Amino acid sequence: MNELPGQWRVFKGFSIVQMVLVTFFLVVSISGALSTANVLWRMIESVCYGFMLIFLYQGFTILNDNYPDTALSLRQKRSFNIFFLINFLLIAFVFAKLINQWRWARVLMFENELTTRSTVLVATPLLMSVFTFLLHIMYLAGMYRLRVLIHQNSSKILDDL
Repeated sequence: MNELPGQWRVFKGFSIVQMVLVTFFLVVSISGALSTANVLWRMIESVCYGFMLIFLYQGFTILNDNYPDTALSLRQKRSFNIFFLINFLLIAFVFAKLINQWRWARVLMFENELTTRSTVLVATPLLMSVFTFLLHIMYLAGMYRLRVLIHQNSSKILDDL
């Protein structure tokens, strides 16, 4: 394997942070499905976070195995396209979670007098949602760019033959 350039190392680092956040939210959703009355919503949440986690894993696989010039197989291309589309649609889900967290944090922080510890406890889920949303958008853009770069590099090698 060729050494990754700095920009892809940073991308990989951000992807690891997103993977940790998504895994945390997935575990919370699954545990909520097992312990609350809102089972259907928690199961839908779990499926959404599961799709995000699968696409993150697929991105690591492509980055490690196919970068910079190994063409994607037809199966990899099909899987990438399906999960990219699903994750693109999940932007709306992640944004809705962000708005929901912002609404609750605003109500709790500005309509009540909270201690410093309480403020941190209210702000933490909001910050996690913000980071998840921003990292998800960055990840989708990075995966698109990686796919185009691998296609260009592998096409260039085939043209040279």
